[in-house]
Amino acid sequence: MTRLQEAAPPGGGIRSCADTAGASCVRPVQEDEPGAWARAEVPAASHACQAALLPDLAKVGEMRRIARAFLRRCRVSEPVAGLVVLAVSELVTNAVVHGEGEVVLRITVGVDVVRVSVTDHNPAPAVLKEAGPDGESGRGIRLVDAISDAWDSSGEETWCEFQDARAAA
Repeated sequence: MTRLQEAAPPGGGIRSCADTAGASCVRPVQEDEPGAWARAEVPAASHACQAALLPDLAKVGEMRRIARAFLRRCRVSEPVAGLVVLAVSELVTNAVVHGEGEVVLRITVGVDVVRVSVTDHNPAPAVLKEAGPDGESGRGIRLVDAISDAWDSSGEETWCEFQDARAAA
């Protein structure tokens, strides 16, 4: 089961930037919210997409498609979008395999930063591992570390960021 969520900030409405699975999953983020970025082309707003799923590896591909469609609509450059989609795949897979309960993917596109956040209910943070040459797992977080500009894990949330100057409108 996957559900897309819409959320409006206090006193604000939904602003569509991407239509995915027949529903808009984007809302403006107010400038005074923590972590929000100001953007000249999008006054006082960043765009965000959020999708929640029950832990099921079969849903990872759907999360990649949602991310790709959202990033395209927000005009994220193709090289960065490719890296973001790869990070989505790795972080969602990690949450499904090692997490607990519902997995929530949130992508925020700001002035020149794309942030991917994946949460679940496991309080243990994601860690870098060394996978052996024949190991079938253990490379996902290392890959996210290599392709992103920053990442961290507080336990229930693992996030990464990518620098991007959005394509001209």
